[in-house]
Amino acid sequence: MLLGRDAEQRVVDELLRTARGGRSAVLVLRGEPGIGKTALLGYAERSAGDMTILRCAGIEAEHEFPFSGLHQLLRPYMGLLDRLPAPQEAALRGAFGLSFEPVQSPYLVSLGLLSLLAEACDDAPVLCLVDDAHWLDRPSQEALAFAARRLEAEPIALLMASRQRKGQRFEAARLPDLELRGLGEGAAQALLESCLNRPTAAEIVTMLVRSARGNPLALLELPASLTDRQLEGREPIAGPLRAKGAVEESFRTRVAQLPGVTQRALLLAAAEEGGDLHTLEPALKRCGLPVTALEAAEDAGLVRVHGTVMFRHPLVRSAAYRCASRSERRAAHQALAAVLDDPVRSAWHRALATERADETIAAELEAAGAQAVVRGAYATAATAYERAAELSQQAPPKARRLISAAQTSLAAGLLDTALMLTERARPLVTDQVDTAELEIIRATISSRQDSPVNAFAMISDAAAALAGQKPDRALEMIVLMVLTAASGGWATQGIIDARQVMEGVRGGGGVKDFMHAFLRGGIALRDGDASVAAVRFDEAQKLEARLASPLVTTMAGVIGMWTANFPSARDRFARLVAQRRAEGSLPELALALFLLAAGEMCTGRIQAGFDASAEGLELARQIGSLNDEASYLALHAWFMALLGREQECRDCAAVAIRRGLAAGIGSAASEAHLALGELELGLGNAAGAIEQFEQIDPGLFPPTFLLATPELIDAALRLGEPERARVALERFAAWAPVSRTPLVDGMLARCRAVMTTDQGRADELFTEALRHHDHRVTSFERARTQLAFGERLRRDRRRTEARIHLRSALDTFEGISALLWAERARGELLATGETARKRDISTLEALTPQERRVARLVADGASNKDAAAQLFLSSRTVEYHLGKVFTKLGVASRTELARLPLDPALTGQSA
Repeated sequence: MLLGRDAEQRVVDELLRTARGGRSAVLVLRGEPGIGKTALLGYAERSAGDMTILRCAGIEAEHEFPFSGLHQLLRPYMGLLDRLPAPQEAALRGAFGLSFEPVQSPYLVSLGLLSLLAEACDDAPVLCLVDDAHWLDRPSQEALAFAARRLEAEPIALLMASRQRKGQRFEAARLPDLELRGLGEGAAQALLESCLNRPTAAEIVTMLVRSARGNPLALLELPASLTDRQLEGREPIAGPLRAKGAVEESFRTRVAQLPGVTQRALLLAAAEEGGDLHTLEPALKRCGLPVTALEAAEDAGLVRVHGTVMFRHPLVRSAAYRCASRSERRAAHQALAAVLDDPVRSAWHRALATERADETIAAELEAAGAQAVVRGAYATAATAYERAAELSQQAPPKARRLISAAQTSLAAGLLDTALMLTERARPLVTDQVDTAELEIIRATISSRQDSPVNAFAMISDAAAALAGQKPDRALEMIVLMVLTAASGGWATQGIIDARQVMEGVRGGGGVKDFMHAFLRGGIALRDGDASVAAVRFDEAQKLEARLASPLVTTMAGVIGMWTANFPSARDRFARLVAQRRAEGSLPELALALFLLAAGEMCTGRIQAGFDASAEGLELARQIGSLNDEASYLALHAWFMALLGREQECRDCAAVAIRRGLAAGIGSAASEAHLALGELELGLGNAAGAIEQFEQIDPGLFPPTFLLATPELIDAALRLGEPERARVALERFAAWAPVSRTPLVDGMLARCRAVMTTDQGRADELFTEALRHHDHRVTSFERARTQLAFGERLRRDRRRTEARIHLRSALDTFEGISALLWAERARGELLATGETARKRDISTLEALTPQERRVARLVADGASNKDAAAQLFLSSRTVEYHLGKVFTKLGVASRTELARLPLDPALTGQSA
């Protein structure tokens, strides 16, 4: 039992109970050094019973070695690697240096950790204990945090301890944590008295308790700094005792009192990250020290030697290292570098041992950085490249290494560090290509967190600089120019600028031909020639079929969105998402999910789109992409409008508009105004709808404003403003030839039908609209046409005919959960004299977004492991969700699940 920690022990007990009950539980213990984090980990270990225990501890000297912490944690279960999906197995083997295969993505390592932990709990629940998580290498920290956020249905308890100090904190956003505070006065006194082995006056006990401020380690160590006479109260204590730093100072004093040979041996043990005697013995011998030199430190209770050198507390290791002079530390690192077989670790020690430029060591560190990249350890690679730059003797290699450091910092998500490194590299760079690469780094960061205007300028400059020397890279930037301009809300100008840059691209093959056709189509549409634009876009789509390029797939999908060929766009974005999932690249997956969510929405798959949007929003927040988050919130508002969730729609739209205007993300603001316009129209507020629609960007790319024409006409006619409706219709009719889809042809016929005052002509146009809106378009759009036709028939007092269309529209709207539109159809039906009961909530709507995602993948034939890999979950969590799906839907097998229409909006929708 730990004194004064009853509440904290109950939290740990509940953590263990949850894991034993078959569910996952995660907790991060935070607090200052010596506050009792390690003691609580020990309590958890003693209370674990028959649970399998996995443990690791961060070591300051080891935090530059990629995945060392993860390897330490998983070492007992490395034999289970062959049970993992092949990409995850390969990623873990590459990360741990067990193969020479490059790690395709650090997220595959994280997913491999999740899967391996799930495999480890087959025999018994697992308790993972991670001490000093703040000193773990960055890749291990990221992998643990990633896995912890996705543990759900596994009997696993993950308990991690980290300091609270600035710069010494385990960053684990959205994980439950518990901050340990000092012991109460009673518990502190009881602890102090239990460890005092010398006579101590009562007033000194009181002074020690107050000075320690409840820090248990301070209570144990402060008495050691006092003489017997001071403890007995017979000799004054000069000045107040300090709790802050007192523990560290106590350990430094104790280290300094050791024999000189012991201090030197202890320094070597502190500098050798693993404390392995097989490494330490030759290093000690090289320094002329016997292994027995460590005995005095062991006798003093500072270390324990048993195959490895284990320090009593991380502060003892720190004290042993900090007590040494700079020359002594250099000698220690030189000795270790000389005896290590691992060239990467040896290079690091050699780098720590030098204080002046050394091109040989710089080259070794650069090679170590490259190896870290192969292992997917970008943060570690960045540190290696940066240190290599510091040791470089000439400007060109220094600049090259700083650029590499900036690129890998960006890949690791260290955006501020990446920016700082680009500024350091800029004065040294003379090569045009290198300058362009620096601009790309700055542009990437700007596109995530700053204004698209700034990002576009940098991307454009980089593309122009690369056009003549690196055509493939230049084409990547040209695609990014278009996407960035579209995000900003001025895609027309972006297309013009991209076309100019394209003229300078030398080479590029089929991708260049595709982009030429794409941009020519955009220019033709800008010039008002929609028919020519359609031809150019068709040329691009034909070229896409022969090119296996994610960039081309993305832009082919964009063509679909810009021409309202939404099924085509949705299919391409679905392929893109599948590819990004397989790669395990979260930033690229976040963008792909946004595109897919929009495609799902526009094909009437509202629930599928909502689920993709929810997943993408979580990823955008996880990677810190504020601009992507704003775009997702706008899309989310659109979903909420159609689902009839008014307050959620308004809340999401307000944030998206505020962020969109502040950062210049025009597309997010436009989408949010569209959502609010849809909401106001659904609520019967035509004036409010007009106000929102008029704030949508009237640009052609994407045609958000144009595709809102039916809603704008609807609202204008309700307000008695036929001229406003007429102008909107003419603009829509001029654009429509670029689409050549049944969707747009039907929308155009419907708009003309509601505008005409001739009853016979209206019947003809509505019939034409329904002919276009057959099985080839979404059931949602067909229902919109049926509703408009029913409303017209009801106003013309043709109630019996009106009911036919209104009933069908109501059934569709309810089936796809478009609740506001369902209410409107129900009201119209009531006006004809027929009452329609509200449909019961379907069992599909009872599924959570995660359950729907699992259900769709399994229904499409994915195994639990396949579904887990695509959703970044463990197989057990997929199994857990699948069980919930079976129960809620009343099915007993995957075959039965596959027979269910898991997205009602697919009714009447072509593939």
